[in-house]
Amino acid sequence: MKKNNYNKTTLVRELAFNTGIPQKKARAVLDALRQIAYREACDQGITIPGICRLDVIRRKARKMRNPQTGETILIAEHDSLRVRILKKARNIVTPPPENMVTVVETPITPSVIDDFSNAVSFCCAKCGQEIEAPLSAAGMNAECPACGSTVTIPKDSEPGTLHGPPAAAQPPPPPVPASQPAASPSLPSAAFNATKASTLPPHPGIQNKSQTIRIDLAALGFDNAPATPQPLPRKRMLSFFCKNCSQEIEAPADMAGSATECPSCGVSFEVPFFSDPGTLHGSDLEHKQMDATTLKSIKNRTIRIEVPDDV
Repeated sequence: MKKNNYNKTTLVRELAFNTGIPQKKARAVLDALRQIAYREACDQGITIPGICRLDVIRRKARKMRNPQTGETILIAEHDSLRVRILKKARNIVTPPPENMVTVVETPITPSVIDDFSNAVSFCCAKCGQEIEAPLSAAGMNAECPACGSTVTIPKDSEPGTLHGPPAAAQPPPPPVPASQPAASPSLPSAAFNATKASTLPPHPGIQNKSQTIRIDLAALGFDNAPATPQPLPRKRMLSFFCKNCSQEIEAPADMAGSATECPSCGVSFEVPFFSDPGTLHGSDLEHKQMDATTLKSIKNRTIRIEVPDDV
C-alpha cells in the first residue's frame, strides 16, 4: 500500500496536536512564517532555525547548452533564490557514514618539559666537574656525568658556577722553586699545559658554560626531548565534475552529501562523498608524480566551493 504524501493539511494537524492549539491558529502561524521568510529572504536573507537558510544571490550572465536540442543559449544576469540546508538538519536526516573520518583542526599544545630555564649549577665533590640541573630536581640523587659518582642536587647554585654568585678572590698560588723544571722533558710545553688543565678541577671564579655538563634528565624521570609542535592535518578536499556543464569543482569533504549549486551554470546538485577520476583529487592522480606545470593547469581549471559560515 502506497503511503500518503505529507501535505499542508497533515502538517497543520500535527502542529496543532503537538502545541495544543486549534488548527486554525496553527495554520495562521504557518502562513505568518511563510510571509516573514519571503520578506526577509529578499532583504538580507533569513535562517529558519534547524532547517535551512534563504538568501538572494546575483547570477552572472552565462552560456548554457539545451540538453534536448543541443542549441547554445545565453542566460542574462539575474537574481536567484539560494537555499542552503543547515548542517544540523543534514546530519539528522542523512547521517554521515561511520567510516568517514572528520578531521578537526585543533591547535596542538606541546607537552610541558623542563628546558633548564630555571636551573641550578654545582660541582661534583669527587671530580670537581661543574654540573647543571633543573631546579625542580632539587633534593634528588643522580650520577655525575663525568665520573659516575652519586651527587645530590642542591636547591641553590654554588658560588663561582654558571648560575651561582661570583666566587671570592682566591689567594695567588705559591711561587714555583727554581730547581723545579717548568715543563716535563718528555712532553712539549703545549701538551704539558693541556694535561695539567685536564687534571685540575674547574676554576671557581670562571663562569664558562662550555665547562658545565647538564645532568641526565632521563635518569630522573624528566622528558629531555624538546617538544616540536606537529603540523595540523590538511583538510580533505573533494573534486568532481558538474553533471550539467562538466565544470570541474572542488569542495571540502565537510560538504559531502549537502545540496549546493554549480558556480558556473547554477544547477543544483549534491556534493559526492568521493572524488571523480581524472579530477584534481581523483584516485588516478593521487599516486602519480606530476610536474608543476601540469598541477598548475589542473588547479586553474577547478572552481572551489567554500563551506558557508552559517552552515
